[in-house]
Amino acid sequence: VSTQSTGVVTTLKMTEPPLKKIKLSPEAKEQKKIRKAVIPIAGFGTRMFPASKAVPKALFPVVDIDGMCKPVIQIIIDEALSALGEDAEICIVVQPGQEDPIKEFFSESDEVYHKKPELKEQIERLKYIGKRIKFAYQEKQEGFGHAVLCAKDFVGDEPFLVLLGDHVYTTDHPQEFTCTKQIVEVYNKHGISVTSLGICQEDSLSVNGIATGKLDENDKTLYHLTKTEEKPSVDFAKEHLKAEGVPEGSYLCYFGIDLVTPRLFSILEDNYKNNRRTKATRCNGNSYERGGNVWSQSSRK
Repeated sequence: VSTQSTGVVTTLKMTEPPLKKIKLSPEAKEQKKIRKAVIPIAGFGTRMFPASKAVPKALFPVVDIDGMCKPVIQIIIDEALSALGEDAEICIVVQPGQEDPIKEFFSESDEVYHKKPELKEQIERLKYIGKRIKFAYQEKQEGFGHAVLCAKDFVGDEPFLVLLGDHVYTTDHPQEFTCTKQIVEVYNKHGISVTSLGICQEDSLSVNGIATGKLDENDKTLYHLTKTEEKPSVDFAKEHLKAEGVPEGSYLCYFGIDLVTPRLFSILEDNYKNNRRTKATRCNGNSYERGGNVWSQSSRK
């Protein structure tokens, strides 16, 4: 996995090979279809000030792989729909008032755009996405985990995707096998919560969530996570977070796509009730079982 910072958003790239076809676990056979995604965007974009004062962070323009210039939030929603199907439901977690420019964007376009036939497909696409999205509100900024918790009523009792609102994802695989679709495939096969992992160096520990675990015996693209830590010190990481197959001085870090079951909400609620605040859904101690779709042999070099 590689990362690129454009100054606007972070671009994450998956380089692992297609996942092996394996026998479904008993959990996978009984699981519900994934049809919902949550995208938290409730931050102010202070690292992008003063541009973020003029344009909301979620609407910053990026040239997509099809050559069209689109806002970040549209690219992320397309990523989710590509994995879950065009009839999926999308929940965007916002602060009150942040939803207005997004609603306006995903609505009917001005007449001037209709005069250009080459824009018809994009005009219809925006209106279609507008019908798929709902909003949840984070009244106070209390961390990423809290933002996800605000989507509890939207999610209900179903498994759901979580994608970061300021990341876009690319892959070396064919366009139809997106990063998010790879995560969904792991969940469909194993029936347990899945997170995506990359590699970071020691000098990046202070800005990453770090994980460790055991390689799966049957599929070496998977780790069974045993411990997570948000922004650990170098000394802590050396003692507790080394992972099999990872080069010395490197660690497994979170890639930015999660697929979790609603059990996560009870853990988050317990954390906040007992003032155990976390900045991420993922760093909740070791009480939340998850597997991880990580990286290939070639990425370990």
